[in-house]
Amino acid sequence: MDPSAPFDRLGNGDAILITGVSGLLGSAAAKEALQWGFRVLGITRAPSKLLDLKAKFDKEFGDGRFTVCCVEDMTKPESYAPYLQGVSGVLHIASDASFRPAPKETIDGTVAATVGLMREAAKVPSVKAFTLTSSRVAAFNTPAPGEHLQVTSDMFADDAAGRALSMPASDPGLPSMSYQASKVEGEKAAWEYYRKEKPGYAFNTILPDWVNGTPVNPRPGVYTTYTWLVEFYRGQYEPANIFHVFTNPPCTCVALRDVAPLHVISLAASEISGERIFAIEDTWSAGDVAQAIRKVENAWQPPEGCTEFMPRSNITVPNQRFRQLIQKYCGRGLIGLDESVADVVHFCKLA
Repeated sequence: MDPSAPFDRLGNGDAILITGVSGLLGSAAAKEALQWGFRVLGITRAPSKLLDLKAKFDKEFGDGRFTVCCVEDMTKPESYAPYLQGVSGVLHIASDASFRPAPKETIDGTVAATVGLMREAAKVPSVKAFTLTSSRVAAFNTPAPGEHLQVTSDMFADDAAGRALSMPASDPGLPSMSYQASKVEGEKAAWEYYRKEKPGYAFNTILPDWVNGTPVNPRPGVYTTYTWLVEFYRGQYEPANIFHVFTNPPCTCVALRDVAPLHVISLAASEISGERIFAIEDTWSAGDVAQAIRKVENAWQPPEGCTEFMPRSNITVPNQRFRQLIQKYCGRGLIGLDESVADVVHFCKLA
């Protein structure tokens, strides 16, 4: 990472507030920000989740560069007020990933937390940029086999909330549908607030899909897509398994080492304003992952029900902006599936 990157919105030593900092993407984005010379205020509901991470960052970057901040209820944005003072950029990465079958509560909580934090940030003159982590699921669903989907930058899965709210509580698909609906409505509410209220900061959203990479936070725990990929590596591939759900039908993916710096770039570079950036590297299938694992560990055998020749989906995603920004500010192209899966396998073998 080049600490002298030509950023012109945020400068060396400026402070970035990051929600969800204990998680897979949040901790990786925090590390990227620190490597680029920024200070980080990491928001968490449980400070104990950040003790190991703070010790790691203090050792690597020096005392005082990473500060742990506690906000127990994200739906009460006034709790952020003391931590926003003097902050230059906000990364709102935290989301309700509980996958509980409660769509109204999940949607309402997500909207309240997102718009509430945007309102609080608008009260602070030092805040120059705000980036929201949305998701591919906010934009589109995977097409059926044989169908082609041309994704556009303004596409939303508008029917997600209605479908989630009409599903019976016993439906096994409700948890995933509730999560998707919260991502759709959360991002739509954020754009509506931004366009109507016109706060004094630049606003962008980033839409990743399945994120492949290893946790920066050394604390043992569940790290979403990393943990689910490790389960597949260890032989789990049943219909109820989340990796199975995400790859049937197959969809799109991205390397953590690409999407984490993109978040920091979106705050620090003034050329990025009012943009919706699809942080997606390529389409993939469970078979592609199986082949990637075999390249690292030739004797590994795919779980029952997964072949190495499963077809990919036929999706065209507008990810040119993503590729351009990583090339410009990181000096390289995007990391492919084989490399990002290899990162996970090597890390898992050492853990």
